Amino acid sequence: MQQIENRLDRELRVGAQYLSQCLNPESGAIPRIPNVDIYGISISLNGIAGGDLITYVNFQDRYDLDARIGSALAEGREDVARNIQRLKRKGGVLVADVAGHEYADAMRALLLHQIFHTSILYELDLYGEITAHLFEQINKRFFKSKTLRKLAGDVDSGSFITLIYGEISLTGRFRFICAGHPQPMVFSRAYDRFVEISPDRMVSYPPIGLQLSEDDADVRMFPRVLGYKKHYTINELNLMGQGDVLLLYTDGLVDPFSPYTQKQLERAVSSSRDGSAEAICRRILEDRNAAARPADDLSLVVIKYR
Repeated sequence: MQQIENRLDRELRVGAQYLSQCLNPESGAIPRIPNVDIYGISISLNGIAGGDLITYVNFQDRYDLDARIGSALAEGREDVARNIQRLKRKGGVLVADVAGHEYADAMRALLLHQIFHTSILYELDLYGEITAHLFEQINKRFFKSKTLRKLAGDVDSGSFITLIYGEISLTGRFRFICAGHPQPMVFSRAYDRFVEISPDRMVSYPPIGLQLSEDDADVRMFPRVLGYKKHYTINELNLMGQGDVLLLYTDGLVDPFSPYTQKQLERAVSSSRDGSAEAICRRILEDRNAAARPADDLSLVVIKYR
């Protein structure tokens, strides 16, 4: 019996380490974009694997864009070819936070990772770009799946996911979709502080898996407990000037009830603003850990416009 328990313990540890590697991608996966420096890190509360996810879309390295452009043109789909051509000048990043920070929550984060990247293949074939439709489909899957809800630590309330997906271009433009996630912050080098952003550029929607869209084809088959949501739309920020810093993060970094405040975060960015994205990221994490012991998984992506 003890041998069986020891073997199961070893297998669980190996599985957890594998999850950790999948949910915290290697530096080589980060998109390489002229004028843009990107670095991110995800730290689980239990030290192995939690419910946070960072994943990048390095269009140039993941996909043969020229071959896809050729195929689209051969099929007479010039609009798709133009969309794919634009992908050469941008990269994508998704930051997600699964409710909870246990092993099962890491499993749901990994499932989101796989669903997301599989869906991208369909999006590129159909549209030549990632659209809001992808996230509508992911939301439907997580809402309707009893299997995914069973993985939640709290079946009644723990089956949703907050996420933000954005694409940064070489001009510093950032286009993103937000589903119940903390909004991005932009630090202005010129003003040495976080800048206020118009609310109409920061539209957020309910978390993934919480509500169906109001016109979903299957909506009558599901009870209207929390109502229905509007369709996801894309926000756009054109605020990034030379030396500016964009932060994407989970609420383990800072939230309204956090002992670590936005003002402290601002000072940490200011003190490291001349460094690389990695140096800024590590300075923030050092400052955050000095302020208080973490009580949640923590993920942070720093995007610096050079």
